[in-house]
Amino acid sequence: MRKASKHTATRQVIHIVGEGLTELFYFSHLKKLLDYRYSISPRLFENNSIEKIEKKIKELLDEDVFVICVFDADVSRRSEAENKKMVALKNKYEKNKNVILCDSLQSIEYWFLLHFEDTCRHFKDSAATEKALKHYLPAYDKTRKYLEKDKWVRDMLADEKDEQGM
Repeated sequence: MRKASKHTATRQVIHIVGEGLTELFYFSHLKKLLDYRYSISPRLFENNSIEKIEKKIKELLDEDVFVICVFDADVSRRSEAENKKMVALKNKYEKNKNVILCDSLQSIEYWFLLHFEDTCRHFKDSAATEKALKHYLPAYDKTRKYLEKDKWVRDMLADEKDEQGM
């Protein structure tokens, strides 16, 4: 006689893919500070191309992994060729329920700014967004030396808690 097997709910693995050191450190710090459960491939965040991102998305989907792909929109605006690749990638995965493509407007600094203010301001470019962010994080700098320390992310999280009365 066969034993009845228990059905246990399994949690789908989440993996973040992206481009840029800023994104890598932001998601790494969030994971540690908030005890989030997702995987990151650090080597994929440096010198990434749309082709490399797409290859990694395919690999992860083959392993039944939920993929969140984060990239700055300004990357695709630098050249027509890159923009076409980005549009093709978005079109390819727009109906795939296991892929979320997160285009961080001009730059991820806009995302960071949202930790401090509820805004839908238009910024001329990523430098203008970064300038607005420095109002809240005066020492903000896109260097490895600055980004690898988690203080800037802790400061963003602290401001959110202050506003929510936590």
